[in-house]
Amino acid sequence: MTVQKITLTHPLSRLMMSTTMASMAGQVYSILLPLLVLEVTSSTIAVTIAIAAERATMLLQPLIGPFLDRTNWKHVLLIADLARFLCFLLLSVFALTNQISLLLVCIISICIGFAGQFYQGAQFTAIPYLVADRQLHYANSLESALFQITIVIGPSIGSVVLLFFGIHYSLVAVSGLSLFAVWLVLLLPYKQQTTSSKTFSISNYIHELKEGFIFIYQQKEIWYTNLILLISNFGIQFLIVLLVIYVNQLTKDPLLLGIVLSSGGIGAILGTSLGFFADRFFTYKQILFAAKVIGGLSIICIGLTETIWLAACFNMVGTAAAGAVNPIIKTIRQRYTPRHLLGRVQSTSRFITFTLLPVASVCAGLLSEWIGIGATIVVGGCIASISGLLVWQLPQKL
Repeated sequence: MTVQKITLTHPLSRLMMSTTMASMAGQVYSILLPLLVLEVTSSTIAVTIAIAAERATMLLQPLIGPFLDRTNWKHVLLIADLARFLCFLLLSVFALTNQISLLLVCIISICIGFAGQFYQGAQFTAIPYLVADRQLHYANSLESALFQITIVIGPSIGSVVLLFFGIHYSLVAVSGLSLFAVWLVLLLPYKQQTTSSKTFSISNYIHELKEGFIFIYQQKEIWYTNLILLISNFGIQFLIVLLVIYVNQLTKDPLLLGIVLSSGGIGAILGTSLGFFADRFFTYKQILFAAKVIGGLSIICIGLTETIWLAACFNMVGTAAAGAVNPIIKTIRQRYTPRHLLGRVQSTSRFITFTLLPVASVCAGLLSEWIGIGATIVVGGCIASISGLLVWQLPQKL
């Protein structure tokens, strides 16, 4: 594909706008969901069940890879966005008519989770069809930065919407955002990608599923970056699980707590920008090593400090390191994967890198009871730092 200047009318810009609208709707929904469940059940356990129902769909990611590679990415984006729109609309109708139950919320949350998994896979597959190979890192950096912005401002927008409209009518507003995302996807160009010539059958499906796993294992650039993320995510999860409790021990001021948490979003945006400019002076391998070591050390420092402002600074540094890494990982997967395998490689890679997060959460909880919260965060930082050693297993050309 020839290099085209990316303007507001470029197909990538339309895809990014659609993704931003969908992410914004998701952020607002993540605030409304616990409030809605609490309103119906008055139970915090019910809230965790409803959230877990949506997150559980991540475990099925590898299974959707073969479907993504057999289907046009624009069709998948449209169906996923339409499904989320209908789910939000149904939920708002049931909420307005007081017919909400925990079972209904869980079923709708699972549907939203499934649609999200298909959407993320199709979005990853679409980018190489919209930009030239040399623009992949820029496109992934842009996507990552916009996503981080929605994380920073999404809760604020959600709070404002909630303040003016209340829970039930806020769900209608979320439906409106989702419908806007559908319209933006309709503006994307239709390009028929190469699909499998084999007819669908269970045996062909299993063969294609295995083909994705085998390709990842044999492609060392993708295999080792997945292992690096698997180990570092395990350590970072210690911090994610314990950060709010730890900061709450340092200060009882909710404003300072919010500053520490917001510093993470700001750091991620800065890191995404720095990572994009750094690849003009350094190789991907050098950037990955530096980011993993700096990120791990920043977590260790958070566990050792008792000063709230230092905790905010270290949190910003750590998320900046993570923000620099994520677009590079996506770019590596897109560059080294044949187009007919993009869906399987992305969905299987996400499964590999996220699969130990529940175990990490449990380990963080048990360890904090034994050695304390600060020491547990330090252990998490050490694990995240060790992942940097695997960077030297990557091929020299990277």
